Amino acid sequence: MNTLKKIGLTALGTSLVAGSAYAGEITASGDAGYTWSSEEVGVRTDEGYGYNHDITFSGSGELDNGFTVSTTMILIEDTGISSSNVTLGMGGLGSIAIGNGLANVGGAFDDVTPRAYEENHDGMKTTTAIDSLGALSDGNSVMYSSPSFDLGGGSVSFMLGYSPEAGDAATGEGGVAAQSASYGSATTAGINVSFAGLSAGAFGEEVENDRGESARERNAMTASWYANYSFGPVSVGYQTGGLDYGKATATGGTSTPATSAKTIAAATGNFEFEKMSIAFNVNENLSLSWGELEETYDEQSNVASGTEIADVEMSSTSIQFAYTMGSMSIKGYQTDTDNPGWDSNAKSDEVTELAVNFAF
Repeated sequence: MNTLKKIGLTALGTSLVAGSAYAGEITASGDAGYTWSSEEVGVRTDEGYGYNHDITFSGSGELDNGFTVSTTMILIEDTGISSSNVTLGMGGLGSIAIGNGLANVGGAFDDVTPRAYEENHDGMKTTTAIDSLGALSDGNSVMYSSPSFDLGGGSVSFMLGYSPEAGDAATGEGGVAAQSASYGSATTAGINVSFAGLSAGAFGEEVENDRGESARERNAMTASWYANYSFGPVSVGYQTGGLDYGKATATGGTSTPATSAKTIAAATGNFEFEKMSIAFNVNENLSLSWGELEETYDEQSNVASGTEIADVEMSSTSIQFAYTMGSMSIKGYQTDTDNPGWDSNAKSDEVTELAVNFAF
């Protein structure tokens, strides 16, 4: 009798396991290639050859209820992981993703104007404001993406994100995010709307100040909106926004002069950006683009002398091309930047890059 009970329980356990199993697969893809870059700063010119490769490992499977589970891990040149996440797809209910390297919701709004190759800030020595959307809520976040809803012949979708401890550090299995010295939780939201050839959207992020009122720091905030329009082979786009990390500003005697370099992470003022671009598909293989990015730094200091610190505008213009031949592509850009690092005394910077890539 005991033997029969054991056989019955074993069979029941086996059926439960089989009922919850799902078919899945692991795939690998990527690209590799060579680059040549030249940078001119004043009378100095630096040149060099390089290589690049991205290898993407993807896994996916379907549950009995129709939900899907997928995972992605991307390895880059130094074998470091640039992105790693797990996503639960819930069909008509949307999807939930947890991981790092996504920049949370902000990653979907990081310079979304049309271009042939890279973003304007590629090759810059300074992290730009338009490239920092969602950077404080990237590492240990959960993100919800809605399905697309019909809207009078167009479509609309939205995204929501939350990070219990704002920061860029990844947390692994069972990991706990380290408490930030400056920030608490972060909430993000974004919306995208498309109709005919027009697409538009907006993004917002707020990060709680975790240092108390005595530090005179405020909640960090970033926001952006964009509009792109495509007609035939031509696409035009415009994006604007701002970033304020809530750092305490100087109240007497000290400030960051307009002739000093600034960084997004340490600056006490705020940044505003404006981007315009146009891209043209000459044919199915060749595309060209032009883009102009202007980012203005406002010190917002009230120094004891009463002297107002002038705003500093960092501007860049980028001309790009991309040509594809099956799995091979040849791409390049030339980007000129004035006042790099929001330093009005800095020499102009010109970066030229040519890249040959092979997809596999």
